[in-house]
Amino acid sequence: MGIALLLAGACATGASAGRSAEREDEFAEQRELKRFTDVDFQLQLASEMIVRKVQYAGAGDMIIPAYLFMPRDTARKHATIIMVHEDLHGDFKTLYVPELRALVSRGYVVIAPEYRGSTGYGRAYYDAIDYGGAEVEDVIQAHDFLDALVPSADLSRLGIMGWSHGGFITLHAIFRRPELFKAAVAIVPVADLPTRMKNHSPEYRQFFASQKAFGGTFEQNPKPYLERSPITHARDLKVPLLVHAADNDDDVFIVENHNLRDSMVVAGKDTAGLYTYKEWHSPPGGHQFSRVDTKQARESWTETLAFLDARLHPER
Repeated sequence: MGIALLLAGACATGASAGRSAEREDEFAEQRELKRFTDVDFQLQLASEMIVRKVQYAGAGDMIIPAYLFMPRDTARKHATIIMVHEDLHGDFKTLYVPELRALVSRGYVVIAPEYRGSTGYGRAYYDAIDYGGAEVEDVIQAHDFLDALVPSADLSRLGIMGWSHGGFITLHAIFRRPELFKAAVAIVPVADLPTRMKNHSPEYRQFFASQKAFGGTFEQNPKPYLERSPITHARDLKVPLLVHAADNDDDVFIVENHNLRDSMVVAGKDTAGLYTYKEWHSPPGGHQFSRVDTKQARESWTETLAFLDARLHPER
C-alpha cells in the first residue's frame, strides 16, 4: 500500500510538472507573438503615422505597456482616444488597424493600453488580472501619461472606446472619472455580471470565483459582482455614451444590454442626451458583428465616427 501511494503521488507530481511546463511554453509563445505584433504595427502603419510602444505606471505603480498612434503633425493639439482591447486575457492586435487608420487620418491621437491580465507579457502579468478593478485604473492612467509626455494630445477632447470586455472597462472608466472624458463608445459591452454568471458555463463562473476580488461565486458573495456591474452605476453617467449591440450575440447575450438600456432609461439618461443605444437584428458575426465587412458593421463604424467627431472635433 505504501509503495502504491508513493507511485500515485509521483504520477500526480509528474502530471502537475507537465502542466506547469505547458503553461510556461504558452507564455513564451505569447511573448513571441507579441513581438511579432509590435513589428507588424510598424510595418503596416509607420509610413502613415507615428507608431510607438510605450510604458507608464498603472494602478499600484504596475508598469503598463501601451501602443501610441499619432498624426505626423505634432505641432498642433489633436483630439485623443483611449482604445481598449477586448477579451478577458487578450491583447491589442493588428485587427484594429482599419479603425486606427480611420481615426488617425481624421486627426486623432490614439493610445491602446495593455492593461493587467493582457497576454504577451508573461505569467505574472497574466495572473494579475483584476476584472473590473485595477484593470480599469490601468486604462484611466493613460490620461496621466499623455498629459505628461504627449504634448500634441489635447486632453480637453478625450474620448474612450472599447469592444466587449473593452466596452465593460470603457463603461467603468467614465463612471469613475467622468471629468476626464468628453465621449465614450462601447460596442457589445459586458454590462451585467449577475445575469452573465447565470447564462455562462460553470467553468466561466469559476474563472471569476477564483479571483481574489470576487471571493467566490455570485451566490456565495454577490456584493463584488454587483459593484463591478455597469448597470449598477447607470445613475452615475455624465459622459455622452454610445452603445451598439447585436440581438444574436452568443457571448454578451442581449439581455445584458437590455438591462443596461432599461437602467439608463429609468435614470433618465436617454432623455438627457447622455445615452444613445442601437441594436442590430441578427447581424452576420453576432458578437463579432462589427469585425466583419458587412452592411451592419459599416453602419456601426460610420455612426461611431460621427458620434466621436461631433463631440471631440478632431478637425480643430
